[in-house]
Amino acid sequence: MNKRQQIEYSSILAQIAADKVKRLKSFILLISGSLALFFLLNIVIYQQAHAYTLAIALGIMLFLYWFACEDTLPIVSSIFIWTLTLLAFFFAWNTEGLYDTSLLAYPCILVFCAMLNNRVLIASSALFMIISIYCLAYAEYTGLLASPLAEFADWRKAHNTALVLLVFASVVYILTQDLNRLLDKLVKMHINMLRTKQRTQRKALTNRLTLLPNEIACSQYVQARIYRHHSAEQLSALMVLTLNNLNSINASLGFDIGDKLINMIASRLNLLNQSNAKVFHSSNNQFLIFIDETDYHDIEAFAHQALQTTFFSNYVEQYEVEVSACIGIAIAPHDGNNYDALLRRAHTALTSAVQLGHNQFAFFDLEMEDQSKARLAMLAGLKRAIEHHEFELFYQPKIELATNTIAGVEALIRWRKANNSLVSSSDFIPIAEASGLINEIGLWVVKQAAIDCLSWHKLGFNQLGVSVNASPEQFKKGNFGSLVLKTLKQQKLDPSYLDIEITESLFIEDEKNIQSQIHQMVSQGVSISIDDFGTGYSNLNYLTKFNASTLKIDQSFIKNMMHERNQYHLVDAILKMSHAIGIENIAEGIEDKSTANILIQLGCRYGQGYFWSEPVPQNEFCTLLLSWPKGRSGPLTA
Repeated sequence: MNKRQQIEYSSILAQIAADKVKRLKSFILLISGSLALFFLLNIVIYQQAHAYTLAIALGIMLFLYWFACEDTLPIVSSIFIWTLTLLAFFFAWNTEGLYDTSLLAYPCILVFCAMLNNRVLIASSALFMIISIYCLAYAEYTGLLASPLAEFADWRKAHNTALVLLVFASVVYILTQDLNRLLDKLVKMHINMLRTKQRTQRKALTNRLTLLPNEIACSQYVQARIYRHHSAEQLSALMVLTLNNLNSINASLGFDIGDKLINMIASRLNLLNQSNAKVFHSSNNQFLIFIDETDYHDIEAFAHQALQTTFFSNYVEQYEVEVSACIGIAIAPHDGNNYDALLRRAHTALTSAVQLGHNQFAFFDLEMEDQSKARLAMLAGLKRAIEHHEFELFYQPKIELATNTIAGVEALIRWRKANNSLVSSSDFIPIAEASGLINEIGLWVVKQAAIDCLSWHKLGFNQLGVSVNASPEQFKKGNFGSLVLKTLKQQKLDPSYLDIEITESLFIEDEKNIQSQIHQMVSQGVSISIDDFGTGYSNLNYLTKFNASTLKIDQSFIKNMMHERNQYHLVDAILKMSHAIGIENIAEGIEDKSTANILIQLGCRYGQGYFWSEPVPQNEFCTLLLSWPKGRSGPLTA
């Protein structure tokens, strides 16, 4: 038995001893009441000279009741049993010897011994009782005992009485041993149950991977600390630290490497555990830190210190793994006086920290909560919009500048609410991307664009294809290419009529995974365009890697090229480089004829902008198509 078990065992034995003291005091009160009654009977009725003996015995019992406690239990038990035994023998000797009713107390005394669970007292008192029986018999036989019934005394009664007492004592002794064994077994079972319960509680409060306390433990700890410092002039902060790129590490290097990295970060964070700070591991890539400080500057310093634990080089087996983190911070009592409120607002602050970039932290403020509520309302609205088919596509023509003819069409999604108001894609697409709804919305766009494209072909515009925008989030599952091709097959639109527009932000994602999906679509005839070129990484090497056929120059360059010479030269350089590698260009945001003419001079083939048409619904675009040859064809230049 180890030290902890010994402590638990001692604690249980102490409780058993306390119960024995209560039981003994109950016996003493019972016997004291009986002695008091006998005392009164001796004085009032029997007129016997044993009142003093009873008074002394009663005094002993009252003293024992006062003296009884866990420490004095063995002594008090022994005095109690021997007082009763001697008192019974005294009355038997002084009255009727073997025939005296006081001897009936012997079995009761043995029962008391058993209930007090004292085997030594059982054996010793039983031995004394048997000896006293023979003493009484011998005294009556020799005439030492002047009993009224002495003439009837014989050794058979002594033998029989002694035998009965011996059997009774043996039975009581055996039962006591059984009770002791059962009690010991129950105590050990109770200890094992307590230890199992403690292990279960520890497991329930511990993260299995890092062995740090988990979110349940954090909830209990934070609530206790907040309650303790409720009236103190002290700030408490709950920090949520998230490892940003753990999913990509797991995907590329495997979960074993990811788990070892988490343990490495957890070991560093564990060093921050102090009297005023406590670290918890709530989920795979998320840690919680609760800290008590006197001002915001100390909390900021601690947040920097926590972020620095992820800055170091992380060598896991043969890999050097780079990881970044962000922290959201909620302050008690200002941001909440309970764990749930603080955690919710710390997560809200974390969202803002992630938007700031890698290795950033942010404190919660009410404006964040308003934004969070707006995002939640937008998300709920998006789900309803999907269920009630509230999305529709607007179309904007792509113009061949030299001939002023419609060479293609870009599909732009809009959300028409029940009140007929339109929501721009820039307002809801980021939320759809963050929630994962973009996958369902994106496939609907491909399907609807294919249906509308076929309707243009039925009107006689067989050369027109349609462009749809794809989010980087749609490529993450790895099946975007196959889903697009399946949708086109279901709608019976040749893949060559579809153009997928991707942004440069896609280049920083999982390159091989995205490249394989793009190659899958390109091999079936789908074309790829790079949208908003020049606003991101602008790496022409990616254009060839991702089989891009068209490069769309961002409108921010086009709108300013007439007034800013640097922008003009930048557009010229982009056009020359793309021509050199055999990629077509589309200039976005053309709003006047002079800009279109300059782009023609620079060698830009296609243009798009309000100069020709803003994005319009399908029915208006069909009208635009039918009216275009009558008044819009022909070159822009004279």
